Amino acid sequence: MHEQRWREEGWLHLSSFFTAAEIESVNREVARMWETRPRGVTVDDLDTGRRCRMSALDSADRRHRVKISDLYLVSPAIREILLAPKLVALLQPLLGEEPVLCNSLNLEKSSEQDNHVDGIYMTPLTEGKLIAIWIALEDIRLEAGPLRLFPGSHQVPPYTFSDGTRHSIDAEMPQWGAAMQIELDRRNLRPIAVPAAAGDLIVWHSDLLHGAEPIRDPSATRKSMVGHYFSLGDSRRRGHRLQRHAGAWWIARRQQPVDTPSRVLSALERRLDRLRARRV
Repeated sequence: MHEQRWREEGWLHLSSFFTAAEIESVNREVARMWETRPRGVTVDDLDTGRRCRMSALDSADRRHRVKISDLYLVSPAIREILLAPKLVALLQPLLGEEPVLCNSLNLEKSSEQDNHVDGIYMTPLTEGKLIAIWIALEDIRLEAGPLRLFPGSHQVPPYTFSDGTRHSIDAEMPQWGAAMQIELDRRNLRPIAVPAAAGDLIVWHSDLLHGAEPIRDPSATRKSMVGHYFSLGDSRRRGHRLQRHAGAWWIARRQQPVDTPSRVLSALERRLDRLRARRV
């Protein structure tokens, strides 16, 4: 049943997939991060456009739309949820291979992000070998800016940029948007807002167009956690350093860079990855 809906619509909504105890464990961990504001975690303040380490924030910044990146790298509690056996068992047949956790995001408010496709930013080596999940960490009100999805849009042929790849080029994103709109109109694909309750899981294809509804009530929170997964084959071919966890995998890497030194170190890490990939 899941496989048929996945093929036709490109997304799944599973109610109460995670228990109240599992959701509470994530919320406790996020609260702990805000209390300690560690130096080794990267955040994006979407209200100010600032990217920095979490240690550079103060408690008042929590009122902003802050995106916390890659807690899975520093938090066993987050890995326990994002690599839970029941989740891996769901994702593996959809992805067609063992999933490898490559990214996580935690938000307490809606990102209000524009419509986009994950596959043009986190472009897999093999078409379709990227999958995304979203977990509701509280009951999500419509006023809080819920997810917006375009069912069936994963069937739109991927756009090819001027360099011959399917990876985004900033200057060409208006052309990408225009081409996507033509396909949406031709196929009569329309967006839906997706309400959710704490513990619900939403899974979508890397080529599914999605975004977030506007926040209608500025005081409303939308606590959620996102995970992205490459396939094991692609991850090995990229030369990523892989760690085993409870029958699944995660990519061990540096946090997202925030300044020149960290960008240099990240570039060196990517170079080492490429050297490892040549040995595969």
